[in-house]
Amino acid sequence: MTGRRFHLLSALVVALGLVLFFSDFSRFSYVRVVVRAVNTLIAPIIEFKEQTTAELREELRAYFYFVDTEKENIRLRRRLNSLLLTEKELNACLSELETLSNKLKAPIQLKRLKYRVSRVIYYDPSGFDLFIVIEGGEDKGYREGDLVVTESYVVGIIETVFGSTSRVITPFNEKFSSSAVIGVSPKKYIYKGGYPEGSLLHVSVEDKVSKGDEVYMVDVKGRIPPFLIGRVSEVRRGKDPFFKEVKVKPRVDPRAEEYVFVVRRER
Repeated sequence: MTGRRFHLLSALVVALGLVLFFSDFSRFSYVRVVVRAVNTLIAPIIEFKEQTTAELREELRAYFYFVDTEKENIRLRRRLNSLLLTEKELNACLSELETLSNKLKAPIQLKRLKYRVSRVIYYDPSGFDLFIVIEGGEDKGYREGDLVVTESYVVGIIETVFGSTSRVITPFNEKFSSSAVIGVSPKKYIYKGGYPEGSLLHVSVEDKVSKGDEVYMVDVKGRIPPFLIGRVSEVRRGKDPFFKEVKVKPRVDPRAEEYVFVVRRER
């Protein structure tokens, strides 16, 4: 039975029921018998149609879900391939630098970074992006204090390590702090996290700092290359007459990150 015929039959049954209800024919017993017979015949068909419609709706929902999942998997694979390509380029640059150092007989103290690629599996539900959770923990040898970065900027620092996951605090978190420099200046400051902006501490009034200057996280031992934290968003005189109040807008958008590098810090 086609959909058009079914709807036509249903309309006729409803019309017949209304006519019988508002007329005197409903008083006759044989009419009530006929109505009950018709209802008995039509009810299974209506129930079957509703069940079929519900099942079809669920199948369509599952189909679209799998299509979206496949698209997301393709996008994640492309992102992972991009990170792996960056890893190969980094290793190639290190090899070339070592070769150049040997030719010039000017040894450069280089230590290959110990790092691994991890996937972000959870974001801060508060909306303040104070932390993320990544795959890998004790099972991958991660430790508290390990640096989490992308190709060029800081994502955060591992705060807590679990069996197979790790909690990473971002530069928006007040618990986040690290040594930092402004541009190529050798003078070191302390970056302290905050939302929506962090602060650069111990900036004296004589130091030249301008809005838009890049702020880099540095390793005091020099074992890890600088990574961008963000840019100076505001500079003003602080409450202490000897220091400036410097605000820094972090570069990272934690919710946009899907894969990250975990750089092992040597103890």
